Amino acid sequence: MRQKKKVRELHLIYGIPTPIIEVLLNIGTIMRRTRIVATVGPACDSIEQLSLLIDAGADVFRLNYSHDQPEDKTVIYERIRQLENEKERPIAILADLPGPKLRLGSFPGVIQLRPGETLRLHCGTSKMSNPSPSDLPVDYDALPSEISIGDPILLADGLIRLKVVDTDSNMIHCTIEDGGPVSSRKGVNVPGTIIDLPAIGPRDEAALNHALQNGADYIAVSYVRSVEDLKPARDTISLHNQHVPVIAKIEHPAALDNLDDILDYADAVMVARGDLGVEIPLESVPIAQQKIIDAGLSRGQPVIVATQMLESMTINPRPTRAEVSDVSTAIRHGATAVMLSGETASGDHPILAVETMAKIAQSSEESWTYEEGRPTSSEFRTTRAVAHAGVELARECGAVRIIVATEHGNAPRLVSGYRPGMPVTAVTDRVRAARRTCLLPGVDSVLVEEKTRGSETMLGALKVLAERGDIMQGDLVVSISGSPLAMRGATSTARLYRVGEGGQIHSSES
Repeated sequence: MRQKKKVRELHLIYGIPTPIIEVLLNIGTIMRRTRIVATVGPACDSIEQLSLLIDAGADVFRLNYSHDQPEDKTVIYERIRQLENEKERPIAILADLPGPKLRLGSFPGVIQLRPGETLRLHCGTSKMSNPSPSDLPVDYDALPSEISIGDPILLADGLIRLKVVDTDSNMIHCTIEDGGPVSSRKGVNVPGTIIDLPAIGPRDEAALNHALQNGADYIAVSYVRSVEDLKPARDTISLHNQHVPVIAKIEHPAALDNLDDILDYADAVMVARGDLGVEIPLESVPIAQQKIIDAGLSRGQPVIVATQMLESMTINPRPTRAEVSDVSTAIRHGATAVMLSGETASGDHPILAVETMAKIAQSSEESWTYEEGRPTSSEFRTTRAVAHAGVELARECGAVRIIVATEHGNAPRLVSGYRPGMPVTAVTDRVRAARRTCLLPGVDSVLVEEKTRGSETMLGALKVLAERGDIMQGDLVVSISGSPLAMRGATSTARLYRVGEGGQIHSSES
């Protein structure tokens, strides 16, 4: 922080452009906008590894409820919250529900499937203690009746391809066309077949209740096909009397057909390319990805691009050039967050994967002119109008930062959706609202006590920013808040503040 202050002082005293000073001092003061979501798994679930992931650049931790029992994840929540206190910064947790997705049952070890050999899928078997290259469990009992001879079955995000040759009441006989290693709970896809599973089944309910009881900050609903698939999660969240944003994972062709309705109902969206790339032709995935990104950005929503972003780093210490280009392209096309799955959960280099992702994001942002956003959604109309006015005020006056009062995190999300081109600070007295900003591009947070007057609350936040060197003498800052209360009042006020001598804050209402 002292280095950052030094940069600002040199700029004010000598007029040297900030980028040149940063190069001379060999520091990077520009806040990385793109958020990094890291999946927690056996490779990184110790408190030491989680700490290193945070230091490397992880903003959000994803807990995948498709694996293990919900109660097994309680200790992970405890470790993350402990680190949050130690590092004195909010850390968000994204709970990813299993969804109506077919999966292999549980079994020990890794099974190598070889092309040309026969494989029997034991349907309705959730656990198998003695799996083999000839026998594997599938935890859905009705699959034999919903599939036909000659149909393809894909395992592990399409890396393994089977062909159905026969079925009976509880077993599917297959020929292995494309082999490879397969492990417990890997996905099973049957392209072109609608599987009759509820959006939120018993396993999802158990996962959702556990996540809400342990303070998850985001809920991701898997395999969304229509807006109806999101409603049970919303209902359960309401029963818990909580305000937790819902992320729609787009990984089924039906979701692309219903994209506008789904995103109008959701709070954020994830481009889940693993299953999406199995359910639709591979060559169609980039077009679908851009469609989803554009639809999310038009609503001012966080957009996460996920799956196989740095896949080779599960075993290698460096990514391929194609992977680097893929991550950079997603960011330059508008993705607000990028996600690591197996790279951190089970890979050999979880810390290095996050560090690499952070470097790619920083470089992509520095070399790209960020376009102004114009969200068009009608959600939160008054707040959106004030947010837009505040962003325009900041641009016209050359403000260095926008501060936004919030109770739940909606107002800074809307401000961020306009892509203001300067840092945004969420001002709140709720740690859960602060955590939600971890998924918002270019947004950090300040925890302050709310005063009886909104202006007093925002002045208190500005003093915190001045003390930690984020704003300096001569800086202009725009505040967006409610009135009379800053956080719990309806967002209605935009003010312009100037930092004077000795850190004094002067305001003029706009």
